[in-house]
Amino acid sequence: MSRSARSILPLLRSLLLGAATASSMALSAGIVAGCADENDPETHVKRLDDPATVTPSVNRLVQFFEDAMTRDNKDRSGPTVKPLLDKIIEPMTQRCVAGDLDERTNSKLIKFISDTRDPRGDACLIKALKDYKPESTEEDVRWAVRGLGAMKSEKAAEALMGVFTKLQHGKAKGSSISRDVHDAMIDINSKSWEDGLITMLGRPINDPKDVATMRNELFWQITAAEVLGWQRSEKAVVPLLKMVLSPLKADAATTAILALTKIGKPAIQPAIALLQGEQKELIEYSKVENLKGAGDKASAEQKKAAETAHVAAAALVLATIGRQESVQPLLAALSKAEDVPRAIIARELTKVPKTPETLAAFQAAYEKTPAGLEMPPAGLNARVMLAEAASNFFDASLVPWIVKTGLEARGEEDDVAQIRDVSLQTALKLMKPDQVADVDRLANTRTSGGGTVGKSMEKEIKLAKELLGACGAKVECYIGKLGDPSAQTKETQFTGIKAAYMTGVLGSPDVRQQIIDALPKASNAAVRFVSVSVIDALSPKGDADVASKLQKIVDDGEASRDAEKMAGNAPFKTVIYRLTARAQ
Repeated sequence: MSRSARSILPLLRSLLLGAATASSMALSAGIVAGCADENDPETHVKRLDDPATVTPSVNRLVQFFEDAMTRDNKDRSGPTVKPLLDKIIEPMTQRCVAGDLDERTNSKLIKFISDTRDPRGDACLIKALKDYKPESTEEDVRWAVRGLGAMKSEKAAEALMGVFTKLQHGKAKGSSISRDVHDAMIDINSKSWEDGLITMLGRPINDPKDVATMRNELFWQITAAEVLGWQRSEKAVVPLLKMVLSPLKADAATTAILALTKIGKPAIQPAIALLQGEQKELIEYSKVENLKGAGDKASAEQKKAAETAHVAAAALVLATIGRQESVQPLLAALSKAEDVPRAIIARELTKVPKTPETLAAFQAAYEKTPAGLEMPPAGLNARVMLAEAASNFFDASLVPWIVKTGLEARGEEDDVAQIRDVSLQTALKLMKPDQVADVDRLANTRTSGGGTVGKSMEKEIKLAKELLGACGAKVECYIGKLGDPSAQTKETQFTGIKAAYMTGVLGSPDVRQQIIDALPKASNAAVRFVSVSVIDALSPKGDADVASKLQKIVDDGEASRDAEKMAGNAPFKTVIYRLTARAQ
């Protein structure tokens, strides 16, 4: 062996020994790794604290949850899901709260914890709200508020209010989550918000031309009004009345009125005092708000309208609440009102419990209303509005009077034509079999164009007569028609509408349950609207039990996510609030 060969041998032995050792270590590591069960959630829970493995571990644990939800048919309390969550929800929440995750992993973790609807994860979701950066983390907030709202987490109240007040509804990203934030506010409905929300209601909307700012304010104030209504906040009554009085907040007025309706009885006396001119501060506020924009250039007509604007607003609030004690103040105000305020109060009388007095006062107000009087702001003919509203009395005794006033209408040709058209529609809805000939007189009246008043309603006239011939005076027959498939299409819907009106004309409070039972079969939105209006009219003293049954229909519709059902149930809400308010 040469000298050079002898010197190389130790080096080769060293290299070979190193390679063998490395191979042995790699084999040992493989054996150790193989001991960890990759299908055991605990394996991935242990890896959550290692920056090198946290992301794949989060992904794997989320996949475990999704697979478990599939096996348990989306039941979060199911036999596969619950034991899994018991193992993983707390460590994953701790990982979320600790932070230091990349944006994508953090968002996935928030969405997962939101999906679990597990209160043990609320700290993560609350952190997402506290970390809210407008125009940046909206998607994280969306999932956080969905989860916290579903859990009605009172712990999230402060953080949610922080998001609510920062949210820019006037910007694209902010508006994309405003519905979710609104819904969470309603679901959690923390009493700790009351004073802050009331302060929010009082903020002015001074410049409608600043669209983004106006959209922000309307979002905040509409949501605030709705939450305060659900809280039945007596402290919010006057601020809500102010919202109704301000034309600049017209887009929020309906929500404010419904909030006052939810508050119910405590809102009655302040509204009556406003109607009777006793709320001096509110009346002055109303004048100022109604003249904003006109300033010194306000016309005499505008100033006169501003002087009495509070009367119509108070009447609208009182009638929407619909309690018996509103009736006499409304009648008293009606006797003093003129033109537009008188027409508005008369229209609102159709919402309160019906009496011979309210019927007579309505008729007198209608007859005093000029045929050409227009209602602001849209310019609707006042008599047309009242002729349509008359159907809400569900009283066939009005039919001869409706026909008579329709025939005797005088004025501009267009005004008279509209009045007669709507008078005929109302008479068709309310007429009983022995009144058909009377209604035919109005339908057969010649128009200036050479036709007849009823020419455009031939189909409705035919359907109404056929229905009256089939059912006569049998209220059960009309109830049966409410859900009849043949009365739900656009072409035949007047059969269902007429059937609903006849249920109101002939029915008594004991038919309300039958109407409720028929509603699931009534898919036509107009038929459903009239049907629930009948329930309202047949409940002059309210009824919490009936309101609860109607609320269940609304809740089931929203749970179904069926847009058509949800739209068809929209009118139920006002009736539910009114039935509850009357029963207080």
